[in-house]
Amino acid sequence: MWKIRKWFERKSVSKKEYEEEKREFEMAIGKPFINLKIELPEGFEDQRTPFLKLEYDEEFLDEIKDLIKKNLLFKRENAEATATDN
Repeated sequence: MWKIRKWFERKSVSKKEYEEEKREFEMAIGKPFINLKIELPEGFEDQRTPFLKLEYDEEFLDEIKDLIKKNLLFKRENAEATATDN
């Protein structure tokens, strides 16, 4: 809790410090999250505008969330299988 109070009491910090503390605050209060930097794939330079719009495309974001769920389920099942083999 002291970190939250400290975060609110600070008046001026560098942008980097602010972003680090903001992320720490959000992780403590809400659900954990990750940020991904995805570059435009090579050979798709002509698709710059549609690529940039993906950041706000709800259907695309839902597909990414489903991919994450599948990946985590696969890793969980692999870990459980490994644990039972030992």
